[in-house]
Amino acid sequence: MEIRKELDGDILILSLSGDFDTTEVENFSAEISGAAEAGFFRLLLELSELRFINSTALGALLTAQKRMAQYGGGVAAAEAQPAVTKTLKILGLDQKISLHEHLEGAKSHLNNLSTESVSTTGEEVEFFRPDADDAFGSRPRRGKLVKMHDEGLTFDFENLDGLVIPEVFPSGAPLQLRFLLPLYHPTHEFKAGGEVGTHEVLGPQTIRVHVRITDLSDPEREAIKQYVKDLRHLSGQG
Repeated sequence: MEIRKELDGDILILSLSGDFDTTEVENFSAEISGAAEAGFFRLLLELSELRFINSTALGALLTAQKRMAQYGGGVAAAEAQPAVTKTLKILGLDQKISLHEHLEGAKSHLNNLSTESVSTTGEEVEFFRPDADDAFGSRPRRGKLVKMHDEGLTFDFENLDGLVIPEVFPSGAPLQLRFLLPLYHPTHEFKAGGEVGTHEVLGPQTIRVHVRITDLSDPEREAIKQYVKDLRHLSGQG
């Protein structure tokens, strides 16, 4: 596989051509490491000449997305051939990596990534609605923490199990939250009260919920602010 590089502002464009299989993962991963070390955390993959991608290479794409998102950036892909697009969608990678028909759409997505929050993609947040036994049930549910900012967080919740979303996540509804921030501390568990701000339906079984933290000890609130500040600094955003 050939990898060509081009800069467009603070977006690094990697044009991939040929076959992306296991033998090419090391080279691709080296490019990702080089980009991160140079301070480029918005990565656009131009895939018009990529003929094939295997499972190991797909894993490398996910690793790249997690690494870039950790610093407030992300990975987007554009102009993929139908066979490659089909593979990405069948395996659900289009839920992790933003896919676009044209380069300009991918650039717009990357340029609009929030600089006011940092990603914690992959970490879990446990939550429950203490006041909604009928709509939600009192047992805790688990979501995937997506973004963390000074005053709140965003998480994705999957497997809705027939729940009526407007009843479960109305604006202003209280939530009890528990979550870890391993880059802050490997074992410290944050316990917070919050309220639903807005929610977005991402698919038939996935919803994204934005929560404002309303109840948290002062030391933990300051720890979160420092955590967000530190990651912004590492990504060159502050």
